[in-house]
Amino acid sequence: MKEATKTGSVELPLRVWERLQLVVGDEGQEGVYNCRVSDITNDRLIISRPAFAYGKSLLADNRRVAVQFTRSDAAYAFNARLKETEPKSDDAMYLLDLGEVSRRQRRRFVRLEKMITFKYHLLPRPLGAVPDLSALAKSMTIARTQNISAGGLLTAAGDDIDVGSLLLLDFAGSGLKNIPRFLIAVCRRSEKSSTDKQVVGVEFILRDALPQYLKKHELKLIPGEAGQFTPFVQNLLVSELFAEQLILRQKGLL
Repeated sequence: MKEATKTGSVELPLRVWERLQLVVGDEGQEGVYNCRVSDITNDRLIISRPAFAYGKSLLADNRRVAVQFTRSDAAYAFNARLKETEPKSDDAMYLLDLGEVSRRQRRRFVRLEKMITFKYHLLPRPLGAVPDLSALAKSMTIARTQNISAGGLLTAAGDDIDVGSLLLLDFAGSGLKNIPRFLIAVCRRSEKSSTDKQVVGVEFILRDALPQYLKKHELKLIPGEAGQFTPFVQNLLVSELFAEQLILRQKGLL
């Protein structure tokens, strides 16, 4: 397997078939595309033709892009110039003028310091009948994130929430593109802040882990969408948050 051992400031090889994400455009107008490393030469990467993921800006020949990829220990990024192959190929493009690779996030998940509005409902234990969605929407508490990642979020809660408590989260209207409307989360941190507000950190529960927290009959009581948070969906959220963080860094806002 070929590897690119010259990766700028970080000794981190890129591998053939590595998954890359290309971000193009300014904040609020960016477009995000996915591709794979097809081959590696001394002065360029040959990639599969990028496939549109989401966003507004379009890729074009000779356009500068931010390239990002994730590993188990961190998220990384570098800048490059996208170029058509010669002769033009339906399946491949070049990445030229490769910039230095920088480690953008040392956590397992990219954490974005951003205020996002969401709602939550503290689930009783044992779980009784959950109100229907219209009634549930009226009973949920509005909150705002202090930061968010694909693994969970931190917020100032208006209720006393103990570590180990389960919450139903509602992200309708949050602006996030790659998160289910409903998620089940478990409280991992609960403490008073200097302003006497309760700061709560919750972990999103993946679908396959739900039986560790809810009994079989209880799983039937939660909204169906709350059971759709899979590793695939989580990775999409990782990419979305990383792309937004990258844009903010380029603008000097982080």
